[in-house]
Amino acid sequence: MGIEYPVVGYDNALYLQEVAVLVDQRMQQLSKQQSDISPLKNAILTALNLADELIRTRQQLSGYQDEAAQYSREITQRTRKLMEICSNL
Repeated sequence: MGIEYPVVGYDNALYLQEVAVLVDQRMQQLSKQQSDISPLKNAILTALNLADELIRTRQQLSGYQDEAAQYSREITQRTRKLMEICSNL
């Protein structure tokens, strides 16, 4: 977006640069869609869009974890049944 900000964090510099590039790309994308958008509004909308994406991804991950837990329970039940059958042979 043409404005540089010093970024300091506990992660390595390459990671912080990757984060900054992502934010910059999203802001540029939004400014292409709305050419008259102010930098502040662009930053706020970008933050909201990224937060929405994060929340949706977390929800999806939670669903996958629930599904994996269910499969794990089913495998455990089937394994116990199989072991019971084998022990009766």
